[in-house]
Amino acid sequence: MTGLVYCCPVTKEPLRKEDRFYVSESGATYELLSSVHGSDIPVFVSSNQLSGGDVTSRAMYTKNGAEEAYDNFLDWLFSTFNQDEREFRLGLIERLHIKPDHKVLVTGCGLGDDLKYLYPMLKEHGELYAQDLSDLMIAATSRRMQEQFSGCTNLHLSVSNASALPYPDGYFDAAYHFGGINLFSDIPSAIAEMARVTKVGGRVLVGDEGVAPWLKDKEFGKIAIRNNALWASEAPLKYIPEHSKDINLSWVLGNCFYIIDFTVSDSLPFMDIDLKHKGARGGSMRTRYFGQLEGVDPDLKGLVQQASSEAGISASQWVEDALRSRLNAK
Repeated sequence: MTGLVYCCPVTKEPLRKEDRFYVSESGATYELLSSVHGSDIPVFVSSNQLSGGDVTSRAMYTKNGAEEAYDNFLDWLFSTFNQDEREFRLGLIERLHIKPDHKVLVTGCGLGDDLKYLYPMLKEHGELYAQDLSDLMIAATSRRMQEQFSGCTNLHLSVSNASALPYPDGYFDAAYHFGGINLFSDIPSAIAEMARVTKVGGRVLVGDEGVAPWLKDKEFGKIAIRNNALWASEAPLKYIPEHSKDINLSWVLGNCFYIIDFTVSDSLPFMDIDLKHKGARGGSMRTRYFGQLEGVDPDLKGLVQQASSEAGISASQWVEDALRSRLNAK
């Protein structure tokens, strides 16, 4: 598998390899780093391109001892909620309906904690891609995966921004993110990008800290939020692409983390907006939305309702007939 699956994260132009760089048609260049398992790791983002929460995230990962601190936090997290980490991560991954020949993307992969469960599922026929904003995290992920799975021939890592992914439209069968999106500088784009690079019919899953609404004002929720302010975050439902279906919202880990998963679609849900209503008001969803006219005197409205009732038709039909009659009389 060549790295040329990647595209320019800004223009989405295809890339070609020149020495230790990927180059776009418009001349943008991206450096290639060597991983511990011998494959190239493209770097699509630099620190001067970051803003907001992305700056905070990158700073966290560049501190001395960041890798150990990350591991310690995860140990604390799963112990706090008395949850087996392997069982938990496999339960989330199950929602993606992955098959051995699928192409799967993990955004914000951190130290690759989910990759070690995904990689064996794809075997030699699938492809596993993962990205993170931190080059240190990607380097650590590369090292850890090599230690656990010698070779890692179908693992492809990149240093990139999840809000501007370096992959073509509809390439993946599934896209997955757990932990980190609350700090992204552009959450709407991050979710939209996951949907963009996933095939129609493919699954997308996003999860992060966020105490369930029914617990936030209770002492349980207040304890959680006092421990970590990010646990006050809302599930970003409003950013789900309108062309989505089979949307699920749930909470896990003591109802302190939200999970959103959905299927990518290429159309809106079916809705017959021309089906006529039965009853006194009449009309259709189309006429009630697109056919609004100027207001009339309330007494006149009452007379229309009375006249339509006497004629045995809906008020909508009576008004349409009256307007056509008046217009045709000119």
